[in-house]
Amino acid sequence: MPNFDCIEKPLSRLFNVYGRFVTKNPYLFIVFPVLISGFFSLGFLTLEPITDAIYLFTPVGAPSKVERQIIHDLWPLTNGSYIPGRAVTQSREVQLTIRAKDDGNVLLKPYSEAIHRLDQFIQNRIRIIHDGRKYKYADLCLQWRNEGCPGAKHIQAISEFYQKGYNITYPTLKIGSFSGYIGSSLGGVAVGRDKSNRLVLASAKAWLLVYHLRFYPSDISYISGLWEKSFEAAMKEYKDPYLDITFFHSQSLAEELKRNADSLIPRFAFAFSILMAFSVLCSMATVSGTVYVDWVLSKPIVAVLGVCNAGMGIGTSIGLLSMAGFPYNDIVGVMPFLIVAVGVDNMFLMVAALRRTNRLHPPDIRLGECMSDAAISMFITSLTDAFSFGVGTITSIPAVQIFCVYTIPAVQIFCVYTCGAMIVTFLYQITFFTAILGLFTRWESENRHCVFFQETISANDREYSSIFEKIFWLGSRADKKPQKESAASYFFQNWFAPILMQPVVKILTLVWYIVYVIFAIHGCLQIKEGLEPVNLLVEDSYAVPHYHVLENYFWQYGAVVQ
Repeated sequence: MPNFDCIEKPLSRLFNVYGRFVTKNPYLFIVFPVLISGFFSLGFLTLEPITDAIYLFTPVGAPSKVERQIIHDLWPLTNGSYIPGRAVTQSREVQLTIRAKDDGNVLLKPYSEAIHRLDQFIQNRIRIIHDGRKYKYADLCLQWRNEGCPGAKHIQAISEFYQKGYNITYPTLKIGSFSGYIGSSLGGVAVGRDKSNRLVLASAKAWLLVYHLRFYPSDISYISGLWEKSFEAAMKEYKDPYLDITFFHSQSLAEELKRNADSLIPRFAFAFSILMAFSVLCSMATVSGTVYVDWVLSKPIVAVLGVCNAGMGIGTSIGLLSMAGFPYNDIVGVMPFLIVAVGVDNMFLMVAALRRTNRLHPPDIRLGECMSDAAISMFITSLTDAFSFGVGTITSIPAVQIFCVYTIPAVQIFCVYTCGAMIVTFLYQITFFTAILGLFTRWESENRHCVFFQETISANDREYSSIFEKIFWLGSRADKKPQKESAASYFFQNWFAPILMQPVVKILTLVWYIVYVIFAIHGCLQIKEGLEPVNLLVEDSYAVPHYHVLENYFWQYGAVVQ
């Protein structure tokens, strides 16, 4: 028979010897990981997140990036060269979509007058003070041939033409020798035909207003950014009886992405607490034949430290990568959920392996057997996760690259980024957590309380113990008799496995798997490639309605060709 344990057997022996060594020298493996974790966690102070959404979520070398840069180089957006409606940058701009509250025709007079009031409010009432000087839109706008800020004059002109009965051709407005593209400015358009069979406007549901601000030099760009924030605050308070208004500015997506990441913090804390409580509950054992807690076999502190072990790995990896100057972005906020899940799973593997050892054996022998059994599974788990996330590092999307580097585990020769969160967590598990487990195994052999570390009362003497002692101080003793299987182990070994091996169940399982594969393939074929910006935002973001209006009314027609 071929031998397939050429890797497993030596690794098992290695971890057995290692487990014995850690048990004899536990404090060394506790103190150093804690100090290392504390030191590298200081790297959080040097985090410099990348917030440029276009850079993060657009593939490297994408045609859109190349073409945009070419246009910027050949036709830079400076005063005098700026043509309203033809800008391809969102470096400093604000957008508004305007619809009638009654879903009416926005070309009618009540709405055009309301839009004029809004335009005047934006240009004249929104102001900021910087270094003692007042700035309003006219001081910061991009101008065309030094003829002043574009504003919304085209809206008033088109609305007046419409109200006076002129035929307005669409999507290009032609009046005499003048022509202008309005396909990207009007949304929800209904059209008719004039006598020349040209498309003419019948009605429209929405207007798109764009106000471009100067973004050069850097000090002016900073002031324009302040004006954008003032604009945001003003528009959140602006009310109009005729108009439904959505808005967006050049900082919105980056700020809302950060807000999205920040919203994960309380969720992570909640998930961390739930996992910790669940781990503590699962670590509790009862005295055989009673409902009393076995305070020798139970391991609540071990469970808590097992969850904290994953937290140490997360803090160390992010801090170390930050100190090394590696870029960070807010999407990395998803990573702790993955690391904690894998870390807790490995913790249970180790505790379960320890439970299966003979309590009569010395602590170092028991932990050696535990590591020999559990460490192989942990190693394989980390290795497969390394390949899973490692594939993401070859993608051309920077945000995904950064995310995968922070979560990539690299074990032994397969290590690519030795400071990844998974590898650090794995290292902490075979050092810090193994030492913790070794200490508690030693105290278990001494029949100490798992919380207070004092000798417990033997469960065999419970008849002579008080209620308080039965509830809080009973502990089992090592017995030569084989340990009774847990209820879960008994169920899977004596009920679940035999049922699963029945021919009928095997056939049903195969059929169910085939059905699963069919649905999986169908689902994969329905996947739509691409990333909608609205999916990056929290549900209550002010930018969500804006993207919905753009999608419903304006993205059918693109911007004018340069």
